Amino acid sequence: MKATQVNIIVDVKQALSRQSGDALVSELGGLQGVSRAWVSPRTPRMVLVDFDAEQTDTQHILRTVVHRGFDARLVGM
Repeated sequence: MKATQVNIIVDVKQALSRQSGDALVSELGGLQGVSRAWVSPRTPRMVLVDFDAEQTDTQHILRTVVHRGFDARLVGM
């Protein structure tokens, strides 16, 4: 079965510190279907996420970020 890879950007209102960014990336990376998550090196309030749309969805990713206490919104890629 071919995976359906999707790329999104999560725009976090607050700039992420190294520690909070690492913790968020680790949590997102642990979600089923997420193949990669990282904080943009150019814009530290942008989190980029690659995932399989057949295993998870954008709302689950956004809820994970918001659950950590961040004010965030989705931006498509």
